[in-house]
Amino acid sequence: MAPVLKLGRGKPLTSQTKEVLYHLYKYFENECNSNPSCIVTPAQLVAKSTGISLTSIRKVVSESKCHSSEQQLTFKSPKKKPNRKPTIIIDNSDQQVIRNTIHNFHIMHKEIPIMKTLHAILKEKLNYKGCVTTLRKHVKTLGFKWRRTEGNHKLLMEKHEIRYLRINYLLKISEFRAQNRPIVFTDETYINTSYTLPKSWSNASTSSFKQHLSKGNCLIIVHAGGMDGFVPNALFMFVTNQKNGDYHESMNYNNFSKWIITQLIPNLKPNSVVVVDNAPYHNSIQNHAPSPYSRKEEMIDWLKFRNIEHSPNMLKPQLYELILQNTERLYKVDEILQQHGHTVLRLPPYHPELNPMENIWALVKTYIADKNAMNINALMTLAEEKLNAITVEEWRNFCLYAIEEEKKFQGREEALDTISERIVIDINDLSDESEDEDEMSEVEHC
Repeated sequence: MAPVLKLGRGKPLTSQTKEVLYHLYKYFENECNSNPSCIVTPAQLVAKSTGISLTSIRKVVSESKCHSSEQQLTFKSPKKKPNRKPTIIIDNSDQQVIRNTIHNFHIMHKEIPIMKTLHAILKEKLNYKGCVTTLRKHVKTLGFKWRRTEGNHKLLMEKHEIRYLRINYLLKISEFRAQNRPIVFTDETYINTSYTLPKSWSNASTSSFKQHLSKGNCLIIVHAGGMDGFVPNALFMFVTNQKNGDYHESMNYNNFSKWIITQLIPNLKPNSVVVVDNAPYHNSIQNHAPSPYSRKEEMIDWLKFRNIEHSPNMLKPQLYELILQNTERLYKVDEILQQHGHTVLRLPPYHPELNPMENIWALVKTYIADKNAMNINALMTLAEEKLNAITVEEWRNFCLYAIEEEKKFQGREEALDTISERIVIDINDLSDESEDEDEMSEVEHC
């Protein structure tokens, strides 16, 4: 059975997408063939211009070679799979325990755990109710994957980019603290009038705060704070109504940037560090580069404007490769804050425990759930009431807790490097798309 190719966030490539990728590959192939000095392959150009992995592009090309002629060329779409979302909800605390258990297993046992072993540990530690297959899905949502070794074993490993972003974050925030710069954490949350504490399994020592999304009116809250408590006058609340129940659509770049400009910046201390997460509206790009389909004149103008050395005799694939090599993403939010003397620092994905605001929202949501607000006005009143009651001491404790979590990660990174040195990865299995649903022989069906 042929492997299923994936696009972006785990979406399979359809036959139409494969056909477009193949024709794009042929276009770049012709361009490269006409220029013997071209230093990149057509497949690499397609991968970089589309964001699809090089392995997937190669598989599309390989699939095309199975046909006797291009006139008969047809690609197959993958068969639809039933929705296999985990039926058990886990909150931020439980996610943290799962990740820490995997990392600690590396350090204590000097090896990488298989799923059966991890499942047994979590069943005892957290009273985890799911089976091995469900746990595998939860682990994948935390940025882990399986790599095939030369011995044909598949081992559970954290994605390289997740580790890199975490290490980079820990280094920078440590530097900022050493410089005594004010560090301000930002975040937003969503609460509806039917909100109640979830009835999901959790560690007996922690509470479970998983938001219930339902259709109708919803309160969106944006705030910021740090060691000195909330940033004064930075509270932003508004009511939205989404028929599809997805309230993330209401919090967009326009709303966020307006809050940054009108409420956050005027109340920040000089030379502050503003910590944001990876929500799409935090990462709106300032400098969009030309695409491989842009006109040659546009590519040259882009390079000229940035004083990047090039030749007008270069072909489009060569110009685009230069653009890719010199593209540095600039975010609109970063630009706004930099103009006022502040710095933006982004949290690594899947690490809510590093943001004290998560604990602030937990206090607010618990308070609201206990009061059982019946309408949106009461919900807003309760939220503001609890936010005003949160003390500087509580904020400081949550910040110190985040610092302790940072230290734990810092202490693990070298050990993670050591254990990874002992693993020889199969060079044919370097793509993120290598994550199979049946990666281990001990699969246990729910």
